[in-house]
Amino acid sequence: MEKKHADKESFSNFWKEEISDSFFFQIHRIKRAIFRRTNALMNEAGITLQLEQLPLLMILHHKSLSQRELSDKTMRDKSSILRSISALEKKNLVEVVKDKIDKRKNIVSLTDEGISLAKSIRSLMKRAEEEVMSVFSPKERIEALNAVRSYADKLETL
Repeated sequence: MEKKHADKESFSNFWKEEISDSFFFQIHRIKRAIFRRTNALMNEAGITLQLEQLPLLMILHHKSLSQRELSDKTMRDKSSILRSISALEKKNLVEVVKDKIDKRKNIVSLTDEGISLAKSIRSLMKRAEEEVMSVFSPKERIEALNAVRSYADKLETL
């Protein structure tokens, strides 16, 4: 019984010192709060997409890209991208056509329905962010955004 208590205390110390105080864990908590609210709003709106499909819609809303470019931009492997594209294609949200110049390339574009859905999701994401960030004062929001942007800019140089 005493060993169990010691193991529990050891894990508690590990959690406190190694995990809960880590920068990565705190960033993950922020991300999770925003995604949780976004998912709730999407469910309320009847939008049934998998989380890994969202970035594709948001990226393609700006520009049609090849499957390879989508893979590079999302930092996901080609097979994962293909699964997401196939699922989105079945929902009539994207279309895939051969590149006119390089027939080996497939170009992925949003359909009109995909464009409309991307706009709706973007609106829901903004609303979710506003709701999540409402716990901060306007000054804290600006400070947090500037700090996170600065961190992201510096980390992208690695």
